[in-house]
Amino acid sequence: MNVKELYAYLNNRISPELSEDWDNDGRMIISCNKEVRKVLISLDVTTQAVTEAIKGGYDLILTHHPMIFKPIKGITDEKILSLIKADISVFSFHTRLDTVEGGVNDALASLLGLSNIEPFEEMGRTGELSNEMAANEFALFVKHILGCPTLNYIKGNKKIKKVALLGGGGKDFWQKACEISDAYITGEMSYNTLLDAHEKNFTVIEAGHYYTEFPVCKVLQALVTEADSKIETKIFDFYPVTSI
Repeated sequence: MNVKELYAYLNNRISPELSEDWDNDGRMIISCNKEVRKVLISLDVTTQAVTEAIKGGYDLILTHHPMIFKPIKGITDEKILSLIKADISVFSFHTRLDTVEGGVNDALASLLGLSNIEPFEEMGRTGELSNEMAANEFALFVKHILGCPTLNYIKGNKKIKKVALLGGGGKDFWQKACEISDAYITGEMSYNTLLDAHEKNFTVIEAGHYYTEFPVCKVLQALVTEADSKIETKIFDFYPVTSI
């Protein structure tokens, strides 16, 4: 399977019709006719991911966050130049991967063991825990499952059974979550929204943008294997922010 064929397969499974109008995703760098033998899967195209791809002889980097988001007038970025020189293609599936069935938020819901999954707003999901938990117990559970070194949370006054979630930056949807669930999980809130949630006595867990979206890398890995089982894949887990 060549690069063009793999992109067509993924494009069919993760429809571009689901992308937000402001988004830029899909083909970042593409060497159409190159055979795909090895794919590196990462949340972002960091310098470290590029180094790993070049060192490991990968043909493609597949990410969630777009490598190129704003229009560029010239190619001066060292990462882009290094990838072109090494003939490594890059695909990024962003907001359409948030929305698609089985994407970012279904992966997060599945990892947390939620059942009775339903859509929440355009991208998020709601689901139910198998057992009711206290807010502090639930926060520790989320921290353990996602592997985040720290998290912020507002302790509400309800036991937690029904959960709303939206991986990444979901601060704009906590009020809707408050109406339909006992707790809300997202990657990023803001100072004011966390205080507002406290005023509502509503449990909100801010578990980190990276940690709430990283589970989708396994979904991307499965899609590549589904497209061609002979392709070697590796998930590159790298987040440069350190908590102390």
